[in-house]
Amino acid sequence: MPRILIADDQPDLLAILSSRFRALGFDVLEARNGAEAMELARDETPDVISLDVMMPELNGFQICRDLKGDPELGVIPIVLLTAKSSEADRFWGSEVGADLYLTKPIDPGTVVLHVQELLEAPVQ
Repeated sequence: MPRILIADDQPDLLAILSSRFRALGFDVLEARNGAEAMELARDETPDVISLDVMMPELNGFQICRDLKGDPELGVIPIVLLTAKSSEADRFWGSEVGADLYLTKPIDPGTVVLHVQELLEAPVQ
């Protein structure tokens, strides 16, 4: 069963996404801030990570950059979910290594579909 780390400081969105992924048989790890997300990513090595960009303690851009720079964790696909929709933000998401950049409000079904596609993609 695939393991996903979902990090978001919005409890409602975290609960909705977690529920959707659990219903599909995912092992779900939840983080409510950036520091917790970083710790879980390092300790649990998920198969895919969904990060909110604007979180307390560490933001999603910082976490993505740090994980993608790690030789062991850098291969984990990372989805950034954010209300930040400017071209500059999208560019920065790409620069820090995000595999996918989705803007809020999001449809949970769309997130699930994209995560499943990332898990099926060959590692580069």
